Amino acid sequence: MDIMNELTPKRFNDIDDMLAFVSIYDDENRLKSYKKLLGDNRSEIKGKVCVEAGCGFGILSEYMANLGAEKVYAVEANPLLYELALERLQKYPNVTVVHSDIRDFQPDQPIDVLLQELYGQLLYDEDIYVLDELKFAPKQVFPNQAVLMGGLADSADFVDECVTLSVLEKLEDCLVSGLFDDEDVKLLFPVINWKYKISNFECQCDLAGKKGDLLYFGLQIYHNDQFICQAGECHNWSLVWTPRAGDKFSLRFHPQKRGTDVLFEWLR
Repeated sequence: MDIMNELTPKRFNDIDDMLAFVSIYDDENRLKSYKKLLGDNRSEIKGKVCVEAGCGFGILSEYMANLGAEKVYAVEANPLLYELALERLQKYPNVTVVHSDIRDFQPDQPIDVLLQELYGQLLYDEDIYVLDELKFAPKQVFPNQAVLMGGLADSADFVDECVTLSVLEKLEDCLVSGLFDDEDVKLLFPVINWKYKISNFECQCDLAGKKGDLLYFGLQIYHNDQFICQAGECHNWSLVWTPRAGDKFSLRFHPQKRGTDVLFEWLR
């Protein structure tokens, strides 16, 4: 969904964020995976004080409330999403909707569980870094691990009348999400990891000995080493593709005030 007319930068960003959550919640596999994560850990939710970072429409905050949380803070910085969450959650006496950036949120009681979904398609390319800047220390973060995986394929198995070999040649050094169908594409090797409190904002990867002229990346999400979901299965995270132009590449992420800059380079 794209906004087609001119708006002030602030209103554009607010509506763009709101529309992003429409597509996030439209990913049934993603929502089911997160609810399963919470349901499997209901003993860690019931009677506990919980926070959802970037609650969007408040669907998962509502789920934690229904699991018996003593208190849920549904924290949302976007004013439009805050109003939607407030409308949804007003019937729950154990939920407080907070209009705040999660980095500015200072609860007046200890937090048992922080629920977050701040991953980008390349793991670090959205807002996962903000978890290093919290003003409170949750006892647990759900989910607490993720891996950016990679793979190599033969372009001949993917090109068609639209995305031809000639088109791929023009995309050298470009990381393109959703370029090809993600179905049945296997994620083969780890590229870069994240664990709560352990972030790696750059890596180098050596593909020597690996076959394939088409490189792709995909996110995998875990909690305590238990698999939660991954790109391709949850369409909120598409695979990211680029034609291979060497055996080594570097991938670096520079967090900004809004989002993260991604720097990708083949090392020749």
